[in-house]
Amino acid sequence: MKCPKCQTENREGAKFCRECGQSLQPNIVCPQCGHASPQGSKFCDKCDRSLAGKAPAPSPTPQPSATPSPEPTSFADGRYQVKEFLGEGCKKKVYLAHDTVLDRYVAFALLKTEGLDTEATAPIEREAQGMS
Repeated sequence: MKCPKCQTENREGAKFCRECGQSLQPNIVCPQCGHASPQGSKFCDKCDRSLAGKAPAPSPTPQPSATPSPEPTSFADGRYQVKEFLGEGCKKKVYLAHDTVLDRYVAFALLKTEGLDTEATAPIEREAQGMS
């Protein structure tokens, strides 16, 4: 079975291309509700409209994933030297860092503020001041 996107030959029965991840199972889009039903369906499994004679939907083109930014090696003009990435949550990334001024290891939390305005960052600044 040939991938419609990259033309890679895949084994029969494969659901996704082994090279680019494209779905190999065409769907039929219902003209009434827009729901995608598997190829060969006679009726939409969402609104029950007849799908007889409908062509498969075009395969969606996957969007390129954003290239992850390289991990930082230090913070605060070199005071905190990153030793290890510890983890990430929805609001921050945490690193094990060495505080070169106090000569000790610390957990350094890098808050994610992309897309936040000054009103949204004010509580974050207050929390940071309280923690320091």
